[in-house]
Amino acid sequence: MIPKASDKSSLVRRIRRLARDRSFREEENTYLVEGPQLVVEALESNLKVQLVVVSESFSQDALAAKIVSSGIQCVSISERTFNTLSTTKSPQPAVALVECHDKKLEELIDSQGTLLVLEEVSDPGNAGTLVRSAESFGMSGVVLVGGVDPYNPKFVRASAGSLFRVPFTQADESQSVLRNLSDFGYLSWAAVPEGGVSPETLKEDSPIAVVLGNEPRGLNEETIKACNGRLSVPTVGLSDSLNVAVAGSIILYSLRLKFIVQFI
Repeated sequence: MIPKASDKSSLVRRIRRLARDRSFREEENTYLVEGPQLVVEALESNLKVQLVVVSESFSQDALAAKIVSSGIQCVSISERTFNTLSTTKSPQPAVALVECHDKKLEELIDSQGTLLVLEEVSDPGNAGTLVRSAESFGMSGVVLVGGVDPYNPKFVRASAGSLFRVPFTQADESQSVLRNLSDFGYLSWAAVPEGGVSPETLKEDSPIAVVLGNEPRGLNEETIKACNGRLSVPTVGLSDSLNVAVAGSIILYSLRLKFIVQFI
């Protein structure tokens, strides 16, 4: 039997703030994972899950039973109150309070794998999608420079669980990140709309960092100059640019394909 929390408890107020207030998430070092499937994935990813909260009507569901069997503390609240907590149009019947888990840049660099650097990407849906692509195409980590909060609920949903498994770090500005990467033998490649080389033509044996910029503006000119080269996705038709999540995903796929072909 899952114990019930009061609809007017401090827990309910805390969940509302965690869902909507970035500064509060930072202060608490805690964020929300919404939806039964993502809650289960968070549990299976060995994150520090502090508490799971389910709606009263969901508490007898088989997935709820799986959550309870994990040994993590679980409470229920009324469905009416639960529906006011959700950040989606279709309320999710389960949320987890999870300790933030970003890494230090040095931890990502030590892997010597391909990194994705996002400079001031502001849309959480785009950024979350890129983290999902980073996992799908074998990137070893993601660096978030300025811009979006990785613990924004929309970011968490868009990453579809990849946020739990892909190491990532946050940084204030790009120049120091690029210098650090260079010191450890990385070659940084700036993604630009045109004029760069096609990603599958890269012949570098050094570890690579792919650098993507803000949706409307792209990368800062200083950042482009600080990189070792430029990448562009060849396109046809009248469209002059691709959405950053689409362009980034194509680049990561191309690099992954290049890696596979090298070993056939």
